[in-house]
Amino acid sequence: MTKHMDYTISPYPIVIIDPKVDASRLKLKTIRVGQVGHLPGRTLFRSEVVFEQWAIVYIVSGSGTYMENGGKMQQVREGSLFFFRPGFTYNFGPAPGGSWDEYYINFSGTRIAEWLESGLIAGGIVFQAEGVKGLQEVFEAVLGQMEGGAPEDADRAALGLERMLLECSFIIEEKNRPSQVDPMPQIREDLNFCVYGTMDLHQIAAKHHISMSTLRRLVRRSSGYPLQEYIHRLKMAEAKHLLLNTSLQVKEISGLLHYSDPFYFSRLFKKYMGISPLLCRNNI
Repeated sequence: MTKHMDYTISPYPIVIIDPKVDASRLKLKTIRVGQVGHLPGRTLFRSEVVFEQWAIVYIVSGSGTYMENGGKMQQVREGSLFFFRPGFTYNFGPAPGGSWDEYYINFSGTRIAEWLESGLIAGGIVFQAEGVKGLQEVFEAVLGQMEGGAPEDADRAALGLERMLLECSFIIEEKNRPSQVDPMPQIREDLNFCVYGTMDLHQIAAKHHISMSTLRRLVRRSSGYPLQEYIHRLKMAEAKHLLLNTSLQVKEISGLLHYSDPFYFSRLFKKYMGISPLLCRNNI
């Protein structure tokens, strides 16, 4: 496996492998492994970085920090696992004078939507994956498969990545599941921020160490409504409050609640409130 020196990243030889296979030659069309790498003794800290693809990062040893989109600065240590999402801004790396041993795999494809839905991947949070056996070996295997440039090995790398994500999701969810604690009060509080904000639902699920399917199930069991309808109902209840207690126009209220189309907002309001916004304001 080719190693080279880049003293801006690490004082030790590093491995960075770019894809060598035309995507049209792959049998697995829905997921493709991109650049992969191993950065032992990484010293470089990066600030305000935006990536074009998803990536999974595994820290074998060392420590540092990770922050997504100006959010909470999270501690990274041995056994940490985290993701980069395309279009998001990241600050990450070891502390000044420190280092960590890092593996990473970039990936893209339509299958990512299913992985998000099932909770195999999630951005904005650092997980601990010490319980996943052979994790470093999986990364090494993907590096070796991508190094050769054979289409079948690139397909094997994609399958290996999916199996690894699946195993990690089992361990992480089980390890971080609060015992005998009802997560719904905190979940409801987080969802309330969706009324005026644009909080990522996948980030809410990741925060509580549950999959998106579990989040949907918990909300439906608690409220009787599907997740998206529950959020719409929260927004419509707030819209009614604003109509009755402020002089804001319907278009302004629609914008405040992050509905770009006032007509769509009005249809939703009538659907859930049983009356149009204007009639509600007139208290008819």
